[in-house]
Amino acid sequence: MISTQETTFPSHNGGSEGSVLPILGLKLNRNNFPQWAQSIMMYACGKGKDDYLTREIAVPEKEDPKFKTWKAENMMVMSRLINSMTTKVGEIFMIYATAKEMWDVTRKTYSDNENTSELIEIKGILHDP
Repeated sequence: MISTQETTFPSHNGGSEGSVLPILGLKLNRNNFPQWAQSIMMYACGKGKDDYLTREIAVPEKEDPKFKTWKAENMMVMSRLINSMTTKVGEIFMIYATAKEMWDVTRKTYSDNENTSELIEIKGILHDP
């Protein structure tokens, strides 16, 4: 049985958005990328922040009043990504400056790894008498 945790997520302006969402206690490791990625995308879409993962959001100039909002929202998504990884995995991805970079490298690293793991398992089954 998968346990869920009810959590209220703060908005980028420091207040509460008032929505309580069930969160799976799923942490990215080497074996669960597809489930983890779906969980992250559901969260990001639910917050209207999926563009921070799926396409490059134009970074406003630092003098632009929109920069502060962009930075806060980007950091919120990055924080969600890091907090949903095991400590060992999360430490690897702390070096990236945007959620998009972090998402792309995570996908490249673990989706390929997942496919390789499945191929090895299938080859093992085929070779067992």
